[in-house]
Amino acid sequence: MTASADKTPARKPPRPRRTPKFVLPEHHRDEQESDRADEHIEAFLAAPVTPRRRRHKAMGRVRRPVEIDTSADWTAALQREGARHARYGRPASVLLIELTGHPVGAADDGMARGVAEAIRAEARETDRAVRLGGRSFRLLLPETGDRQARTVADRIGRAFAAHQDAASPGADLTIDVATAARHAALEDVLAEAERRLAARMASP
Repeated sequence: MTASADKTPARKPPRPRRTPKFVLPEHHRDEQESDRADEHIEAFLAAPVTPRRRRHKAMGRVRRPVEIDTSADWTAALQREGARHARYGRPASVLLIELTGHPVGAADDGMARGVAEAIRAEARETDRAVRLGGRSFRLLLPETGDRQARTVADRIGRAFAAHQDAASPGADLTIDVATAARHAALEDVLAEAERRLAARMASP
């Protein structure tokens, strides 16, 4: 007769006893962090000082000088500005610039170059300039009211006077301002300014 199998479950081997992990107390950890912080501070203070690159202030955008238009380009620019003013009612001005104060002669071209340089020095990139004759210049100032236009006129006059010498005694600029108000056409105020300037030039 076969003996019955022992159904008693085998006993699991005992687990090895874990050695308790040594843990620093909280106050000791704080001391370690403090020591590390002190080390970092000492290392920072002992490190050589590297001069920082000074950042240059952002320079303003270089302004391109205004070119002197041909008569055809000027007429087209004036018509576009007149149409824009009529549609949106935005201000627009024209400076009527005349070279005066010295006898007509061979020096006119040299003096006209001085006028052109004064205009280029003071005009903005959005402005348009033209030489209509030997002594006549016009400067279109979009988005510019009467007060601003007169400020530009004063700057152009001063720039021209600053570059004159004994070779051009008495040379001067006569400048009139035509500003289109909200309900006035640019062409109309310009025509009126042309008549006004012609009267001034004709008077002794």
